[in-house]
Amino acid sequence: MNNYLQRLGLTAWRKKTTILVASGFLSLIIFGLQFSHLDNNSTNLNNLLQDEKDAEVVAEALVKSIKNVKFIEANKKLVATEIDPESRQNDINIKREIKQDKPFENIHLEQQLGIPFVNIDPKNPYIPKKRIVHLDLKGAPPLISYFRRFFPLIQSMGATGILLEYEDMFPFSGHLKNISAKNAYSVENIKEILNLAENSQLEVIPLVQTFGHLEFALKHAEFAYLREVGGSPQALCPSRKSSLDFITELINQVMSLHPSVKYLHIGCDEVFQMGECDLCRLEIHENLFLKHIKNVVDIVRLKYPTLKIIVWDDMLRHISQQSMLDAKLGELVEPMVWVYAEDIYRFVQPTIWEKYSSVFATAWSASAFKGAFGETMYVPNARRHLENTLRWLDTMAAQSTAFKNGISGIAITGWQRYDHFAVLCELLPASIPSLALSLLAATTGYFNSSLKDKFLKVLSCPESAIDSTPFITLESDPFLWEKVSRCTFPGSPVFRLTNRFHNLELEANEFLDVTLKQKGWMTLYNVQHNYSLALRVEELTLDLPRLYHGMISLARTAVDAMNGIFDNYTKSEWIEQKIFPYILQFEQIQNDSYVLKSVNHWPARPLPISKEMQKLAFNIGLH
Repeated sequence: MNNYLQRLGLTAWRKKTTILVASGFLSLIIFGLQFSHLDNNSTNLNNLLQDEKDAEVVAEALVKSIKNVKFIEANKKLVATEIDPESRQNDINIKREIKQDKPFENIHLEQQLGIPFVNIDPKNPYIPKKRIVHLDLKGAPPLISYFRRFFPLIQSMGATGILLEYEDMFPFSGHLKNISAKNAYSVENIKEILNLAENSQLEVIPLVQTFGHLEFALKHAEFAYLREVGGSPQALCPSRKSSLDFITELINQVMSLHPSVKYLHIGCDEVFQMGECDLCRLEIHENLFLKHIKNVVDIVRLKYPTLKIIVWDDMLRHISQQSMLDAKLGELVEPMVWVYAEDIYRFVQPTIWEKYSSVFATAWSASAFKGAFGETMYVPNARRHLENTLRWLDTMAAQSTAFKNGISGIAITGWQRYDHFAVLCELLPASIPSLALSLLAATTGYFNSSLKDKFLKVLSCPESAIDSTPFITLESDPFLWEKVSRCTFPGSPVFRLTNRFHNLELEANEFLDVTLKQKGWMTLYNVQHNYSLALRVEELTLDLPRLYHGMISLARTAVDAMNGIFDNYTKSEWIEQKIFPYILQFEQIQNDSYVLKSVNHWPARPLPISKEMQKLAFNIGLH
């Protein structure tokens, strides 16, 4: 019987075009002859095909015997299609289906949920040993009261530690005092944060920038002399002794409040300005960078000889293997390889992994749960971040064996600003659902429908949500507003606030586009020449009061939603960046409409050049 099925499957593959057309006629002939002219094997086959359920049994048997055919679900029947040999993704799909022996209806369910497909085997998952949640405190620093709820939450999701990037929120003292923000944490606050982390069994890794991204310090007049480029505070000059003295003081002050940590992250990513000052311009860039890394490590080990040191990897990607070996870089630091896009190998090619594994005994990876897909976003695309983390799991599984000590763990980063001067991106509470997806994936080694109850439980979702299917629909609801808005996780009011803001923003932008651009009575030209028709202006501004008061109401809601999570500085900053610009535009349109409607007499055309354009008119020859 097995031989017969194999021959049948091979014939189906070779004659796929003809067999689909002939199958209908063949069925009629078979039933018309009432099975009288078929041999025993044919009779057995017809018995198998008597109902749809048995047809699926045959199809599953064919899957095992025909390696070049992929079966796809269509209307609960299985249709054989030839695979394009050049399609790597299709090949991955077949291997996944055959290896896991996963029911087709479950595959269909995963597609319904919108979970990104990554070639991960739930039966043999790769689970990072350390799962670190990164907290970027240089924007929207949470209150201690929020950490009290946040740390147990991420611990329940599987986090083993936190990566604290203080920047100007650290309580620096002495001659560094002025680089601390006016709302920086106090020494007592830092101690309480560390105590709360310890209570939740979360390892703490402090991060101190020591090369690039030192804007928070170098922006100040008293430290401007340390800049690599005089007009820019982005990067430190590595060739000055005073620069090393400055870094020594930074590290010592941070470490004085973190005496028991085992790791220190020294940053060193995105050093955009290097080798440009008089002292550095004659040096080869990679030599400058490697020399500075050694100097910083020497500073750390002088007082903390057993401390392990982590560094971002992006500046290492273009440094030669031999240069890193000559610098004995593998004895100095552990690289944290970060990629926040879905295609890991596009940014860190296999040759770079080979280089890293030959230089370092171990490495770290870094995905993101927010702050990676747009500088002004206010809620993360959870689907993209989940795929990023899943692809990292696949990459780590493939690359870990090349390192002597494997891969140490993954940091799931959550950026709050793209740099010190950028506006706020997604707030931490608004990003908890995205974090839950990525952290649960890292904790289990995969993410599929089997994690439904866990996902909804950690987000404190109501029973009705737990019972509903599907519990997420990431294709149509990538921000999770539809499925998670009824949940009551810490900070959930802020998450719901972003949904309300999104809906009102869509209305506001449509109104502004129609009023100021699409329609021809309140454009900038109309306003500058005070030339329009009152009737039309009145029509255009009918929705203005509703939208204006909607934004005012939303600002009040924002204050309420952020109570107990952020201080007033953060509340006002978010409102000023997101909501207030619309309020200003609405007020301006209201004022312009009053002026336009007050005119009763108008001059003959052509209208004179407006005052605002007179300078341009002169420069382009319009006299």
